[in-house]
Amino acid sequence: MINKVKKKWYEVLDNNKISTPGLLISEKKIKSNIKSMIDISGDPNRLWPHIKTHKMPGIIDIQIKYGIKKFKCATIGELEMLSKFDIREILLSNQLTFEKLEKFIKIQKKYPKIRMSTLVDNSISLKNYSEIAEKYKTKINLWIDINNEINITWIKINEKIYYLLDEIYRDPNLNIIGLHVYDGHIRNTSIKERKKYSDKAFKPILSFQKKIESEYNIQLLILAGGSPTFLAHSKRKGIFLSPGTTLLWDVGYSNLWPDSPFKIAAVLVSRIISKPNKNLLCLDLGHKSVASEMPLPRVIIKGLENSIHISQSEEHLVIKSENTNKYNVGDLLFSVPYHICPTVVKYNKVQVIEKKNIIKLWEVGARDYLLNEI
Repeated sequence: MINKVKKKWYEVLDNNKISTPGLLISEKKIKSNIKSMIDISGDPNRLWPHIKTHKMPGIIDIQIKYGIKKFKCATIGELEMLSKFDIREILLSNQLTFEKLEKFIKIQKKYPKIRMSTLVDNSISLKNYSEIAEKYKTKINLWIDINNEINITWIKINEKIYYLLDEIYRDPNLNIIGLHVYDGHIRNTSIKERKKYSDKAFKPILSFQKKIESEYNIQLLILAGGSPTFLAHSKRKGIFLSPGTTLLWDVGYSNLWPDSPFKIAAVLVSRIISKPNKNLLCLDLGHKSVASEMPLPRVIIKGLENSIHISQSEEHLVIKSENTNKYNVGDLLFSVPYHICPTVVKYNKVQVIEKKNIIKLWEVGARDYLLNEI
């Protein structure tokens, strides 16, 4: 009796139907990852997942079916896409300038059942928010964007933040929702160490929240973390959680959190287009097809995990391996990117795989930064 080798979920029955380079998605794995997110959080109402990882209406639809009604996004295009769903909350986690503010308010007015909010970390932006809210006879809901030692743009817990919060509180055009705390810089491989650093950085924020709620007699929500500190923040009572990459997962986070419950749900597919020399393979997987902000290697190729990645151009990836005799021109190769978020955005459609077949295509929405008219 011949033992059949079990195919992986991304290995389809008819290779000729696969478009390369392409991105393959497992709906089953995504559902498993959503269940794990809910298990860790303890309640889907605590989840405020970021959609910048995937930008897919198909995935948002599944999350809603699992009881998730609050979402975070990074662009006006993503806000517009999310607004069309039956959800309760959207945080646009970016600080908006005038042209985006006008678009934000128009979307907010068009979908009044959804509470929309955005971020602020300085008085100049705050003044702009107030002026445009007054112009359109509306209010803008705000989260103060806390610098939790990540040092990108955000305000620290010091005198300035007290002044900023007081400005928001006294402005009739603005409404304070809470504190937004992203700590993506905490990336220790040890979960214990990540929790230790996260707890230390979080103490001043909890003290600030308690002080403000007492002095102003208001409730100040906290939306904390991303994927690296998701587990640590899940242990805190009353904190909302904002994972994103957990939906699709990638090599980067698999290395960081090897014992996580999350599964790889997105795989790149490419073809060998040339064997230019002994031990060399050329794939149609250039840096127009995969996130390229990091040095080579940018993917782990299934079956060729130990290959040396020689070079990558716009359309080609050249690798070196002693196992090239096993492969022919036209063969499919499957790989997992180190960073999935900027990889997804390179595709306008992804190929959804089920039972070794492509069953549908999912649109990757909101890829355009151009502001359309409402």
